[in-house]
Amino acid sequence: MSCALVVKVPEALDAKNARKLRRELKSKLSGDSPCVVLDLSRVKDIDLPGLDGLLSCMNEVARQDGGLQLSGVSPEAATLLELMRVNELMQKFPGFSIEAQQFEVAPEMAPEEVPAENPVQLPVAA
Repeated sequence: MSCALVVKVPEALDAKNARKLRRELKSKLSGDSPCVVLDLSRVKDIDLPGLDGLLSCMNEVARQDGGLQLSGVSPEAATLLELMRVNELMQKFPGFSIEAQQFEVAPEMAPEEVPAENPVQLPVAA
């Protein structure tokens, strides 16, 4: 059984969060054929810089001769990954079973944002 690193990707994979994902993933990879699982279960929105960040992470893992899998892909993320054919790229990575260490990429907050005591969730129109 391989040891893997599970990364919980935030709800919005935009330019800021993609940069943070790349930085944190790079710092956690040990360099010896890493196995990485990207948990996309919370992802509701991916913009082009976010997709580029995802591809950069895939490239970094491939450069180190590692494996990468997607887990819990949300319907929103699945649609975009299919449209951009990233799902086909994912099939190039070798499969692996995991015993996982986890870390979470916290979303970047804009300087003017202040976390709310009781956040209000609004419905998202499809």
